Amino acid sequence: MLLENRIAVVTGGARGIGAATASLFRSEGARVEVWDAGGEHPAAQDDEGITCRTVDVSDTGSVEAALEELISREGAPDILVNNAGIISDGFASELSDEDWSRVIEVNLTGTFIPCRALIPHLRERGSGVITNTSSISALGNRGQSNYAASKAGVIGLTKTLAQELAGDSVRVNCVAPGAIETEMFDAVPGKVKEKFIRRIPLGRLGSPADVARLHLFLASDEASYMTGQTVFCDGGITL
Repeated sequence: MLLENRIAVVTGGARGIGAATASLFRSEGARVEVWDAGGEHPAAQDDEGITCRTVDVSDTGSVEAALEELISREGAPDILVNNAGIISDGFASELSDEDWSRVIEVNLTGTFIPCRALIPHLRERGSGVITNTSSISALGNRGQSNYAASKAGVIGLTKTLAQELAGDSVRVNCVAPGAIETEMFDAVPGKVKEKFIRRIPLGRLGSPADVARLHLFLASDEASYMTGQTVFCDGGITL
C-alpha cells in the first residue's frame, strides 16, 4: 500500500489517464477526490474511498470551494495530481483567440490554480507531493500551438514550484505522456494514428494505466529524492 492513509486530489479524473490514476491510487490505499468539469469516476458509486465533485480548475472560486469542502470532510490533501486538459487543434495561422485562450486556461492556468490553493496546506504540514501532466507536445507539434504552449508551460511551472517548495519538503514533478489510448486520441484520424504509431519504437500506443503507474511512483515515497523532474512516458518516440 504505497499511499495508505493519504488523501489525493486528481483533476480531470472522470476518464482516461485521470480515471486510471484515481483507481490505482485508491488500490494503493489512498482516499481519492476526483475534480472534473462534468464527469464522474466509474467506481465512485461503489467505492466510498473515491468521491467526485464538479470543479472548473481554471476558476479560482470553484477550486477554493472544493478544497475547503474536502478539508472540512477529510482533511488537507497529501497529493495533488493535475491531469485536467483539453485540445482544440489547428494551425497557428487559423487558430481563433477563443481556441488559444481556452486551452491555455484549462491546461496551464488549470494546473496553476489548484497548486496555488493547496500550497499553504502542504507548507503547513511540511510534506506533500504535486504531480503535473504535460505532454510530448511540449517539445512542439504541428497544428497544436496552443496545446504545445500550455504543456511547455506546465513543465516550466513544475520546475519553478519544485524550487519554491523544496525547503518545505514538498516535491513537484511532471509526467509527459506520448500517444495514449484515450478519448482525446480517439478523435485523431485513422491515417494519422497509423503514421504516429509507426514512429513509436515500442510499436504501440500507451494505455492510461502506463501513465497512472508513473504518477503513482512519483507520488509515493519510492520517489522521495525526486523533484523538479519531467519524466516522458512515450514508448520512446522522443528518441
